Amino acid sequence: MNFVWILLAHWVGDYAFQTSKMAVGKSHHFKWLILHVLTYSGVLLLCSLILFPIKVAISFLLINCILHGITDFFTSKLTSKYRKKPRIFFPIMGFDQLIHTATLYLTFLNRETLVFF
Repeated sequence: MNFVWILLAHWVGDYAFQTSKMAVGKSHHFKWLILHVLTYSGVLLLCSLILFPIKVAISFLLINCILHGITDFFTSKLTSKYRKKPRIFFPIMGFDQLIHTATLYLTFLNRETLVFF
């Protein structure tokens, strides 16, 4: 059940709290990508602190924050090229979410061994 809470936090941070400026701007301006990742990370941090001990929560957050930013850096550039071609745009968005979900799942399963301080 805890992983469902992680997925909910992911949805809130990645979609509900992402503004239109972030969504469009992150593919062209690093500032918007960083702002999106920080917003996402804030939501994930709150959820992580509720579910995990502090050291696990911070390690889980840092790893996912970095990986989320790297994933969005590439997928947002691709989606911006194909925004007007739904047949290409939506599979890229789906792949983006597959990467995020796999990353969250793998780090969730290994959260105790990923503590680095």
